[in-house]
Formats: sequence, C-alpha cells, structure tokens
Amino acid sequence: MSPCLLASPPKPKLTPEKVEVMEGTSVNLSCSAAAPCPKLPPNITWTPRLSDSVDQLQENEDQTKYVSSVLTFTASHLHHGQKITCRALYKLQQGDIQKTSNTSLTLRVLYSPKNITVSISPSGSVLEGSSVTLTCSSDANPPVQNYTWYKVNGREMNTVGTGQNLTFNVTESSGSEQYSCEAQNQHGKDNSTTVQLEVDYMPQISGSGSCSRTAAEISCSCESRGNPSPSMEWRVSGLRVTNSTDRVISEEQLGNTGLRSSLTMRHSQGDTPTLLCLSTNTVGSSSLRLLVPSPQQHSGKRAHVSLL
Repeated sequence: MSPCLLASPPKPKLTPEKVEVMEGTSVNLSCSAAAPCPKLPPNITWTPRLSDSVDQLQENEDQTKYVSSVLTFTASHLHHGQKITCRALYKLQQGDIQKTSNTSLTLRVLYSPKNITVSISPSGSVLEGSSVTLTCSSDANPPVQNYTWYKVNGREMNTVGTGQNLTFNVTESSGSEQYSCEAQNQHGKDNSTTVQLEVDYMPQISGSGSCSRTAAEISCSCESRGNPSPSMEWRVSGLRVTNSTDRVISEEQLGNTGLRSSLTMRHSQGDTPTLLCLSTNTVGSSSLRLLVPSPQQHSGKRAHVSLL
C-alpha cells in the first residue's frame, strides 16, 4: 500500500503532555501530525476552539514531512478540568475517504477562591432561640484551606468563627445582623456577599403604653413589635373592642415589624374600666394591662405586663 493510503493514521503528538498553570498564565499547546503525502497534508483542528491556531507544514531531519499547529490562550479558572483534543484529518487519494486520529490532554489550572456563597440551614426564616448553621462554599484549586466568618455591622467586620460551618443560637437581634465568610487557599482569598437572617419572634409590647382621660373620654395607646408583623386588639373589662361610634381604634405601622394601636372611647364620669392590649403573630402573643386614671388624675401608668 502506498504511504499516502493510510489504513490507520498515527496519533498526533501533543506537547506538553501535561499542563498545570496558574490562572492568567499564557498557555502554548503544540500538536504535530505526520504528513506522508505532502500534497495531501492532514488538517489539524482543536476542540474546544479556545483561540485561533497557527498551522505550518514542516520537515524532520530525515526529510519526512509533518504539520504543526500551535494553540495559544490565557488560562482561566473556567478551563480547569477541561479536555483539549487535537484531531488530525487525513484525506485519502482514492475517492473522498477520510480518516481521523486524535490525542487529548486535561488542563489543570490553579486559581484562588471564586463564587463564594453562604447557605443557611434551615432554609427560610428561623425561630428565635433555634440553632442555625451557616455553610460557606467556594470554587478553588486547590480546595480552600481556611474559612473565616465575620459579623458585619456597617463598615465594621468582627471575626466570629472559623471553619466551613458556623453554628449559633439565634436571638431577636440576629435579624438585624449580617454575616459573610472569607475563603482562602495558597493562591489568594475572597469574601462572599453578606447574608442576613430572617428571625421570627413573638410580639413584644414596649413600656410606652399609657392611658389618659378627660371629662368625656379615655384614650390609650400600645406599641408592639414582632416578626411576622403583629396584630393588636383591645379588651375592656375582658370583652374585645370593635370599632364603633363610642369606641374608635386607629393603627399605625412602625416599619416592617412594629405596630402602634390607639383606643379612644367615651365613658361615664364615675366609670373606670380595666383595659388590656393584646398583640399576636404566628409565633405567639403578649399582653399589657393598663391602669386608667381615676377622674381626679390626669394620667395613668401601666400595672404590669403578662405573657399569654
């Protein structure tokens, strides 16, 4: 058989055989394929085609011919683990028959941590007093060796732990705190975006509840905050109050977690009812019993707070 009629074309030679480079480094791969028929040299292609290649027909010392193709690109962390294939396509002299042969290598790219994320277990909102675990994940080669956790308050970052996981018990104040993690390997480090916990807690009625009275009216107010945002109801002498001509309830939202409720009601001169404001959300409820001033007083003070 003529050397131009290749039954099984030789594999192209790919150099270097192994590639391990830092991200950002220029990489040169050379692929050479024998050309037994210089008039029909093999066509070399690269998969994936990371950039344009330069092809040349060259001669060995023994005067045999070969085609050389050089692929040059800048290594990215996206190239890590990618298989690069050099393929030589031979056209035979008889007819349109083609034969191919290929050689591959797998790129190994070293890079600092990328795509750092924080996940929370359990997912969604968490209940005050429960345990929460924050997990830091990243893409790095070699893998991350050190994780550091920070509690973020404005521009301040305070270290609160190390390791891939951070576990702690949630308090109400945790809902206003932000956390981030820093991932580091021998090639560099980077920080995640901050995460903020959604903490559910039962309503808390502030100490500003008070009542005042005039000759014809009694006016009381109560403030509560909780997450989810609480509702408020009034009870007079144990009975729930509804809006009417004689008893008017008005409410004002205080941000996402607060509520202020006011009750104004007519009363007889000698009547001093017992008033209670009750605040409720899906987590629980709390109440505040208010003392109504006697007709001789101008203002009153709360008696005590009781949790239902």
